Amino acid sequence: MSASTSVRVVGFIRRWQNPLTALLLLVLVTIGIRLWPHPPLSQLKPSSTAVYDDAGHLLRLTLASDDRYRLWIPLREMPPALTRGVLLHEDAWFRWHPGFNPVSLLRGGWITYVRGGNRQGGSTITMQLARLIYRLNTRTPFGKMRQVLRSIQLEMCYSKDAILEAYLNYAPYGRNIEGAGAASLVYFDKPVAQLSLPEALALAVIPQDPSGRVRESTANTAGVPADLISPRLADARARLFRRWLIAHPQDATAESVMRLPLHLRAPEHLPFAAPHFVEEVLTDARLRGESAPPVLRTTLDLDLQRLVERQVANHVRRNADRGVRNAVAVLVDTRDLGIKALVGSADYFDAGIAGQVDGALAKRSPGSALKPFIYALGFDQGVLHPQTVLRDVPTSFGPFTPENFDGRFLGPVTATEALIRSRNIPAVYVASKLHNPSFYQFLKDAGISRLAGEDYYGLALVLGGGEVTPEELARLYAMLANRGELAPLRRRADDTRVRGTRVLSDAASFMVLDMLRQNPRPDDTAIAQPGHLPVYWKTGTSWAFRDAWTAGIIGPYVIVVWVGNFDGTGNPAFVGVEAAAPLFFHIADALRARDRALAEPLHSPPRNLKRVEICLASGDLPNAWCPRRGTAWFIPGKSPIRVSDVHRPIVVDNVTGKPACPPYDPRTTHIEIFEYWPSDLARVFRQAGIPRRSPPALPDCVLAGDNGQPPQIVSPLRGEIYTRRTSRSSEQGIAFNATVDAGVQTLYWFADDSFIGAVKAGEPLLWQPATAGEYTLRAIDDHGRSDARPLRVDVVP
Repeated sequence: MSASTSVRVVGFIRRWQNPLTALLLLVLVTIGIRLWPHPPLSQLKPSSTAVYDDAGHLLRLTLASDDRYRLWIPLREMPPALTRGVLLHEDAWFRWHPGFNPVSLLRGGWITYVRGGNRQGGSTITMQLARLIYRLNTRTPFGKMRQVLRSIQLEMCYSKDAILEAYLNYAPYGRNIEGAGAASLVYFDKPVAQLSLPEALALAVIPQDPSGRVRESTANTAGVPADLISPRLADARARLFRRWLIAHPQDATAESVMRLPLHLRAPEHLPFAAPHFVEEVLTDARLRGESAPPVLRTTLDLDLQRLVERQVANHVRRNADRGVRNAVAVLVDTRDLGIKALVGSADYFDAGIAGQVDGALAKRSPGSALKPFIYALGFDQGVLHPQTVLRDVPTSFGPFTPENFDGRFLGPVTATEALIRSRNIPAVYVASKLHNPSFYQFLKDAGISRLAGEDYYGLALVLGGGEVTPEELARLYAMLANRGELAPLRRRADDTRVRGTRVLSDAASFMVLDMLRQNPRPDDTAIAQPGHLPVYWKTGTSWAFRDAWTAGIIGPYVIVVWVGNFDGTGNPAFVGVEAAAPLFFHIADALRARDRALAEPLHSPPRNLKRVEICLASGDLPNAWCPRRGTAWFIPGKSPIRVSDVHRPIVVDNVTGKPACPPYDPRTTHIEIFEYWPSDLARVFRQAGIPRRSPPALPDCVLAGDNGQPPQIVSPLRGEIYTRRTSRSSEQGIAFNATVDAGVQTLYWFADDSFIGAVKAGEPLLWQPATAGEYTLRAIDDHGRSDARPLRVDVVP
């Protein structure tokens, strides 16, 4: 380089040093401002939430916290027709100007202030966004200057795409609707990404004059909303389409579609489906810390929701004369535990029934609806099997003396009969034998919330002493359907199904379902059904007729139905089998009619389950003299198994007809088979008028070979502490009672080695202990067989 050239370069640098330095600083400051973290534009205004069902049907579009419909949609999800249409209509130079367009501003100022024509602002998309988010008054020159400065600020802080995205989400679309995402759902009932070209161009022109281009909603005489589109909107869209064809001549074929009428739906006609379920989903989102997610996709099936709603409404209408005004129904798919339908009340808008209360989350007494789980626990703990014969007789469990719903006692009943006929005493007996876990601990482990302490309920928990919600009950029955694996219900499609926790064995769940399958349908709904799809169901009725329940399984679905009043008012009509079961089966029949191919999910049979022969009279293995035999499910190594002794042979003298003494001569004697029932069951047979052939009294010569059952003390309970007051020495004593074999005539009672008294078989004995202390109580029958248990007595002033 020559010396003269170097001198010129140095001179140029010296001459322009300050401007160049200023330019460099300006560039660095601009880059710094752009790189400096700024709050996302999406957080400047609150958002609505669009709640969808599992097929993409809109259930509800909520209002944002400022009472606007506003739904943030990312720019990548906006249809190209909309973004290009907005740029073509609003700001063709958007990608190149610094936030304002001097030519447009000068033209607008000349027309507005010099020529006195219609007001024109000359605003760019960036300037319109500045006015929206900073709430500027741009009708004055000073306001317009502030708008320009704010638009420059936005351009320095955010990218062009971010500004365009914010404008599309904050632009006014008439009434209280802002943003293309919300406008698309409100006006066209579809997500913005699914807009057609005519619909996209309509949304492109509305923000320029939202009040003039969208009419207020009115309705015609038929109740159908009038069209909201105005001639001004139609003209503006037509002008934009002509400009669109210049830039996109390939869309000329859409001209015929553009001539078709365009209809806009009014905001007041937005869907408001499954209101209780949607509120549960929104509440759950808030509990997860999601302030206002733009989109929530749920597990609900809108078709099934409408099906269940129709059945609930029809049931309430048909039974209104019986005082049935309210009902709750929950439908769960056991395959993924998604809630497919939820009706929280018969009418959400009926204040007379507190319709906005979500009955699906309300704690109510389940009555007998929990009994299947008691029997399942009994199967797992080796207490019984489905054909075990239980005593449905008057029984006291310490201070608790349950009765059956009908006030009657059936005597010996199998576990299956006891469950499907909802007998209380057998269920309480089974629950009293449960340990590790007890029935209370099982409910706690199963997630039943807000239970008091175990001592608070005692055995009354079996008969509905605790409270559950319909959703909690649906979860328990879904656990049965999934063969003992408990997992949470799902409301949202993005909730992953967690691996269930096993709370019952596969075998126990299978046996309980097999029992419930044998429960006959109520007479008024016993119609022939094609396909023979089994229904596993159980009813429940709470104390004082406050709650009527039916819960069960059909195909892949769990249905839980509740009928009652939210204020707890009782009604004699609120009986599970009469008030709730018909609704349950109407829903089940509607599901079957909707899908003729409805079937149960495939489950492999439990491996550790066997079918064994039993004596039907006792439920035990048949002895040689059992006349009627059947089969029952057994869990090897768990189910109780012993040889039946109800049927016993007695050698009878041919002449006297009385038991003979050995040695027996087959020419003068014969064998007769007698049924030896315990004393409590024999008493029930007599009370019910059921004929039973009483076995004869055995002579002393054959007693030594007697193999009858020893006494079984039923009162007092094992481990109970009895407290007596000295001031009430004249009150009744402690009641002793025991069941004895059929051949027993007299029962003798002892406290330690002291004889207390003798009573006839089946009768109680009252004892007043003289002092406090611990005793060993023994009952000995007249055959020398005995039973014993400890007893503690406390005496207090």
